[in-house]
Amino acid sequence: MRLRHAGFTLVELMVTVTVSVILIAIAAPSFGTLLLKRSVQVAADNLVSDLRFARFEAIKLSRTVSVCSATTSTACSAGASWKDGWIVFVDADGDGTLDAGDQILRVQEALSSIASLASASPGSDRSFFVYQPTGMARGATQTFIVTPTGADASSLTRVVCVSIQGRAALRALGTVSCA
Repeated sequence: MRLRHAGFTLVELMVTVTVSVILIAIAAPSFGTLLLKRSVQVAADNLVSDLRFARFEAIKLSRTVSVCSATTSTACSAGASWKDGWIVFVDADGDGTLDAGDQILRVQEALSSIASLASASPGSDRSFFVYQPTGMARGATQTFIVTPTGADASSLTRVVCVSIQGRAALRALGTVSCA
């Protein structure tokens, strides 16, 4: 009786590994772009969602609700970039600053893979939005351009528009302004 060994030969294994490496090399750049595109979408969706949430809570609670940029989960930061995070809170005195007696409703931590979440001229960006019990915001006009980190970031940006009434909307991919 002759024994037969089952398995792969070295040549078959090398061909399989080579084909796998080629397929991974082709798919990797596309996958990286997909991940960047997804991180931009998530960041834009989170911002729009939290601004809409703040507006809804202001109406529901009949109280002033604010959203401010923040680097920590316990205090607003006037100089902070929105990509560093933000806080949604019931603002007792309506000044857009998180005070000791204010109730925190939501906290967004820093956004990974996002290079910028600001307008074309970041120095003039708002650091907070104040929603009145009517659902209106005081002078809330703002354009946010969500830009991912990476070399080909310009083609993956998303635009979030906040109207003068405080309504937040996400523009279609490829849009470069709120106009």
